[in-house]
Amino acid sequence: MAQEKTARRRLLVVDDETEVVDVLREHFEETYDVDTAPDGKRALKLIRTRRPDVILLDIHMPGLNGIEVLKHIQTVDPKPVVIVVTASEDTDVAAQAMSQGAFSYVPKPFDFQYLDHLVAVALG
Repeated sequence: MAQEKTARRRLLVVDDETEVVDVLREHFEETYDVDTAPDGKRALKLIRTRRPDVILLDIHMPGLNGIEVLKHIQTVDPKPVVIVVTASEDTDVAAQAMSQGAFSYVPKPFDFQYLDHLVAVALG
């Protein structure tokens, strides 16, 4: 009997820092289909067209910041799980992200083992 190929889950990395995007893409691309966006506006377009399962979202970006993107995600497609990834140590930012529907909050620099765990939990 032939095995059915299961569809890979889709991850969207949103960050204006190219180095961060590259590191996260390289880390996750063996396990997930990874799309990237350099800003909030492009992220919202990709959410509509690519339908990610999990979004790794930076807070501090030019144009639409992560909190504004979180608010828009609810109207575009409320299904993706959002994990906020940011260099900010401001706990108010984390609380605000969580109140806007973020699943969790991960500070930079990343603990990749923790980030892997969070993504796995987010995907159920």
